Amino acid sequence: MTKLLQFTRFALTLSPRLQPSTFFPGRRRSPASLAGIALVLLVFSIAGGAENANASPEAKALLLEKGCGGCHLIPGVEDAYGEAGPSLKGMKTRKRLLGGKLKNTPENMRAWLMNPGSVKSGTVMPNLGLTNEDADIMIEYFKKI
Repeated sequence: MTKLLQFTRFALTLSPRLQPSTFFPGRRRSPASLAGIALVLLVFSIAGGAENANASPEAKALLLEKGCGGCHLIPGVEDAYGEAGPSLKGMKTRKRLLGGKLKNTPENMRAWLMNPGSVKSGTVMPNLGLTNEDADIMIEYFKKI
């Protein structure tokens, strides 16, 4: 480990010093152009173009009430840093669920959430007693994260 740190320090002393002008020589942004960029980013995020990992109040309350964060890491939900179950980050981009057993569809997600044992026998995921409305709220949130 010490040799690696020594090599890293040596390599850094040989590398050229990078200054902002290295990438954009002679270009400085005016305050007006910076304000324009900020405005575009603001409009983009309000319009929903940026990923929104904040749980809706209903989803947040439901995930907290059912204790999901005790086992799962859930983006947008405070204190949801569990490690016993898989992270729920990136649910919207997953093609498959349950280690590849199921295709990631709302129907399969509903079946899993409503009765995990019927989908995968021997699972440690408990039956949380969700209603259809509860499952809809969770599925909608999972489509965002």
